[in-house]
Amino acid sequence: MRKFMMLLTALTLCLTACHDDDEPEGYTPAARASRTVLVYMSGENNLTVTSGVRFLYNDLQEIIEGSKVLGADQRLLVFVDSLNTNSQQSSTPFIIEVHDGKARELYKYDHHFYASDPANFREVIDRAFAYAPADSYGLVLWGHATGWLVDEDSIASASSRPRRAYGVDYGRNADPGNPYKWMNITQMARALVGLPKLAFIFADCCNMMCAEVGYELRNATDYLIGSPAEIPGDGAPYHLLQSALFKDGQQMYKGIIDTYYNHYLERSRNSSSLPLSVISTQHIEALAQATHDVLTQFEPACPVYPKYPDMRKDSIVLYLHADYDAPVMYDMRAFVKANTSDEVFRQWDAYYQRAVPYYRMSMVWTTMYSNMMADFSTFKEDESVNGCVSMYVPQNTTIYNSSSYCYNQTFNQMGWNRVVDWSRFGW
Repeated sequence: MRKFMMLLTALTLCLTACHDDDEPEGYTPAARASRTVLVYMSGENNLTVTSGVRFLYNDLQEIIEGSKVLGADQRLLVFVDSLNTNSQQSSTPFIIEVHDGKARELYKYDHHFYASDPANFREVIDRAFAYAPADSYGLVLWGHATGWLVDEDSIASASSRPRRAYGVDYGRNADPGNPYKWMNITQMARALVGLPKLAFIFADCCNMMCAEVGYELRNATDYLIGSPAEIPGDGAPYHLLQSALFKDGQQMYKGIIDTYYNHYLERSRNSSSLPLSVISTQHIEALAQATHDVLTQFEPACPVYPKYPDMRKDSIVLYLHADYDAPVMYDMRAFVKANTSDEVFRQWDAYYQRAVPYYRMSMVWTTMYSNMMADFSTFKEDESVNGCVSMYVPQNTTIYNSSSYCYNQTFNQMGWNRVVDWSRFGW
């Protein structure tokens, strides 16, 4: 889906400045920073190199270049887990700090591990934040993701196909025979328990702006920022948006979203970008309850199993196919608007606007799914009805009920769906 990583030799070249004696003259990290941001680069996967493009290496270069704007009390740390592409080379994960366009190594692990293991995820965060204590903290999730989409609440191995959520790790550094492993969002939420509440989580990976993910991470962060759709392989323009990572509230999330959105809009010569949004987690529980209530006010009445909602109405945007033939992530705002009266929608939308205070829509974006491109033709050109956050809507076809994913059952693992409660209608 998103991000591919670099050759070890390229990484070595990139980090030639990772030594204390190469620190820029006059830079002494503050004893306590105003904010520490950790970029968690889970790149032990095909983000190393794809068709000759080294996405992790390129983004790491951007991060180092962008660090020239940081003040002495702003600390930017990067955790890097890479995939070896040369059997004669070995690179264990490491943590660096970047500042003034240079990097220095803070810690190098003496062993390989799954970056997608929630215990390892938490250990890295604890270690990084201990190196750079601060008044507030931010976390950037770099790597592959598929939002809430999981099979079971565990680190799952791939027998016939990988389970999904965040940070797939091939495990090839440790054992070439090991399966892919992902971290489920429920696990991520538990791994973040006990940390200071993060100022933000910026998910620079695909499909993370789901109502289900926002609800699950509501106690871990004030804001969740990212895209409900796939993102380009190049990801965020880190050399341009770093100053926004150290701002607060609206300045922070608008700065990240606008910089990201405008960067790709300019690259496409104003023809398209990618959908981006922010969830204010303090309002996500109220939105979940409002969504629970609004389902009973659908026109006609909310479909009772085995009838299922018509998802081809108006401008309801589809953000993700799973297994190439199961649409699972539709725009929730457009879905509610298409099925309610203007007055009912207006009342519900007041909750939505508080929970999703800023978003920018693009009706076209880069996708690896060929059948997604066909679905674009069904969107009417009224992007204003879409809100750039997806929600699962159950469907009555075989793949939703009896495939290896069993979407209509597994989506109930997410706290959001236990509040919205489609089971009232027989699902």
